[in-house]
Amino acid sequence: KFLLRAGAVIVPREKLLHEVWGYNAAVTTHTLETHIYRLRQKIEVDPSQACLLVTAAGGYKLVA
Repeated sequence: KFLLRAGAVIVPREKLLHEVWGYNAAVTTHTLETHIYRLRQKIEVDPSQACLLVTAAGGYKLVA
């Protein structure tokens, strides 16, 4: 939902960790990457070539 509300704006990794999970930016975790991977498996035609949930300059964004 957070990425959807952000629209075409790139959401930094640290912001997602803080806003969605309440993590401090200094925490080392693979929580976000794991969730991005699983979400891509569900929504992308070819998850290895993401075109809906893309990684961009320090963060992630949804492309409609």
